[in-house]
Amino acid sequence: MRAKKVSLYSLTGFSKNNLQLLRLLIQQELTLRYKRSVIGIGWTLLNPMLTSFVLWIVFSFLFVGKLEAGQQFAPYLMAGVLLNAFFNQGLLQAANSIAANGGVLTKVSVPPRIFAFAASLAAFINFLIGLIPLAVVVYLSGQTFTIAFPLIFVIGLFMTFFTAGIGLALSVIFIRFEDAKNIVNVLLLILIYLTPIFYPIGILDDRMQQIVGFNPLTSFLDAFRWAFSDNATATWQDFLYLALVSITTFAIGNLFFKRRWSKTIAML
Repeated sequence: MRAKKVSLYSLTGFSKNNLQLLRLLIQQELTLRYKRSVIGIGWTLLNPMLTSFVLWIVFSFLFVGKLEAGQQFAPYLMAGVLLNAFFNQGLLQAANSIAANGGVLTKVSVPPRIFAFAASLAAFINFLIGLIPLAVVVYLSGQTFTIAFPLIFVIGLFMTFFTAGIGLALSVIFIRFEDAKNIVNVLLLILIYLTPIFYPIGILDDRMQQIVGFNPLTSFLDAFRWAFSDNATATWQDFLYLALVSITTFAIGNLFFKRRWSKTIAML
């Protein structure tokens, strides 16, 4: 018996005819966000730099001496800011995308999940653009880029499926329960402190290290820092874990959405 071939179409449930729509939705996500901005998409470069600069001023003297030998605090910090922005932006935009396009869904027959996936892919593209200022910071810090750099695209795709899966589940919840948006914003704020974005995990006690290590974003961040400039440690088991977490999260979010959507569309 031949094994069924796994492809983007089988994972997402989209047909080849939806690719053109997906491209247009990604373009819309990237352009409308900066429509009235003078700098435009340049904010994708400036936001992580400005945020990292503020945090660097606040925490550099506190944590810089507690990093592992050879690690530089500036690229360590900025990598954390960049990946966290990818996750938050992709998740929230995916969660809000279906409600925002409710008028389209009630008039045109399109798979509603495509809006959430387009939002996550747009966040991935913004993340890739943000690698430019990170590369500058790495260079100025005297660190070198690794030969594992291409794995960043794999990590980004894993994160895309991860955020899309959570976003799909939240999109139904957001439509049905307005207060859920405020709760999720609070949870995302808590998650920032449970992810080693601006602090080295080694300063925590054993119990807190276990809690932070259980957070999937910690594994995403370790893999990203390792692949970009060898500023952390990651193994093939970490990448296997990211693949399992991402695909499982997307599958569960997709299943939850499919089961609840028929009762939710009437609320748009």
